[in-house]
Parts: sequence; C-alpha cells; structure tokens
Amino acid sequence: MDEDLPLLGEPPAIELANTWYGEGPSAHDFLANVEVARRWASLVVGGDAHVDVAALTELRAAVRALFVAKIDGSSLDPEAVSVVNRHAAEAHASISLRVVGAAASSAVTFRGGAAARVATSCVEVLTGPDPIRQCEGPGCTMFFVQDHGRRRFCYEGCSHRARQRRYARSQR
Repeated sequence: MDEDLPLLGEPPAIELANTWYGEGPSAHDFLANVEVARRWASLVVGGDAHVDVAALTELRAAVRALFVAKIDGSSLDPEAVSVVNRHAAEAHASISLRVVGAAASSAVTFRGGAAARVATSCVEVLTGPDPIRQCEGPGCTMFFVQDHGRRRFCYEGCSHRARQRRYARSQR
C-alpha cells in the first residue's frame, strides 16, 4: 500500500472507488488535492494519461454507486451507468505486434484520459467473474475484487484489526 494513497493493487475502478475513504466527518477525499490526484492517476493508470480531476470525481461517485448496488444485489442506477459509459466512450485501445529476433509479442496502446481508462475498468469489473466486496474490517470502507472465496478484507491490516477486536471481546 502506498504511504499516502490507499492503493491495493486492485483494478483501476476499484482503486478509484477507494480514493474516498471513511464516512461522515472523518471521510477523506484523495482526489481533493490536485497534486495527489495526479500522482494517484500516474500510479494507477500510467503517467501518460491526461488527468481531469473533475471527471475522475464524477466517475468515482458513479463507480461507488454501481459497486454498492452490485454488492447489495440492487438495480444499477441508470444515471451512474450513463456516467461510466460516457467516460468509457472516450477510451481507445489498439494492439500491435512486436517482433524481436524470432520472438513475437503484443503491445496494447491506450488513448484517452485517466477517467476513460478507469471507466473501462469499471465495465470489466462489473461484468467480470469475481464478485466485488466491501472490506469487513472495523471502520474500513474500501472495496476489493474477491478473487478468492474466503477473502473478506481489503488488506492484511484490516484482517489483523478484526482478529484483535474478536480477541478483545473474548477476553471480557
């Protein structure tokens, strides 16, 4: 995890949703500071992407709404879907063949800003095979893709705090 940013190595859409951490007056917006938002985008989608913080903030609200609905089994909000689709429409990718000696490999080049790249990730996460979950850690509001059936926490630190809390309750 980055010292200043809540990065977990999840798909970009999950990472974007996690830039809003906490609830109520103690909530923290990691996109509120333009420099931090640019650093986040550089680390998550690459340094070459154009960063429009207002677009990322708009997209984050839509992504979080869609993730919560998906977790709850509710209908997806059509307005949030529209926001994601509008940003995803700005993304373009092309694949090229690279040959070095007798070895061939492929390379994908993306065009579009950070919001466009993250919007495509949102579509992939929402339609992917693994469920989206919200961390069960005490006070944690972060999302993750449950790529293992028993995973309940976003990060080992949350799992540790939950174990400590259970232990403390058992000692009373």
